[in-house]
Amino acid sequence: MSDPKDFKTHISGVFSRASSSYDRTGPRFFSHLGTKLVEFARIPPGAQVLDVACGRGAVFVPASTAVSATGQVIGIDISEGMIEQARSEVSVQGLANTKVLKMDAESLDFPDSSFDFILCGLCLFFFPNLDQALTGFLRVLKSGGRLAASTFQAVEDARTKRWDELDDAFKDYLKPVPTAQTKKLDSEAEIRQVLSQAGFSAIEVMPQEETFYFNSEDEWWQTAWSYGYRGFLERMEADAIARYKKQATELIREEKTERGIPDTWRLLYSKAQKPP
Repeated sequence: MSDPKDFKTHISGVFSRASSSYDRTGPRFFSHLGTKLVEFARIPPGAQVLDVACGRGAVFVPASTAVSATGQVIGIDISEGMIEQARSEVSVQGLANTKVLKMDAESLDFPDSSFDFILCGLCLFFFPNLDQALTGFLRVLKSGGRLAASTFQAVEDARTKRWDELDDAFKDYLKPVPTAQTKKLDSEAEIRQVLSQAGFSAIEVMPQEETFYFNSEDEWWQTAWSYGYRGFLERMEADAIARYKKQATELIREEKTERGIPDTWRLLYSKAQKPP
């Protein structure tokens, strides 16, 4: 039986264990995509910004530049490991206008009308109580304030089919973990429906495709443990992991080009407004 609390504890643990290498192994996916999200949001100097599920700072670092010294960025996350890494990032980069707090995005502990922008990079699909989260977003946004988020786009192609088939072949080797009902938000229609039902207006959705390259099979494998995919790999015992690695390596060798091993990410950037 699903339990949102247990599910969030599980996801938090996965990302805590990944936090030391998150966006530091292989291509810098999340830093690049975080900058893209900030650019899409069009944040002016002086803005008050909340970065939800901030991770190590892929979004709040470029956001801190956008708001300048007259604005402020607050990053929140439920993962202890990510919070530790994010606070280190704030210290190392000297981000005087940025602070990081441990907080559940579905239970925001901020006064009403606190922020001009809420940013959420590649995380809304983890929320078991998304409607509750979006209601909280509206509450803490100022009148006319904006939400900008990124999610993965649904893709049906030969490459995706091959990887889905590989994952399905190992489903009997997966240990059970807490689950919860979540929304994928992987189509423009679903995003518009969810955001409009929550009370947002002026909804914009922009598809974007980005291709990154790994230098080697080993770099690809190390990176697979450094983000959310780790949650799938951790569910297998050592012998199953070894077999999975062997078959996955065979797949990526077939895809390898002169530039390296390609990894194409198809995203949806969404923007919506709290009605004035």
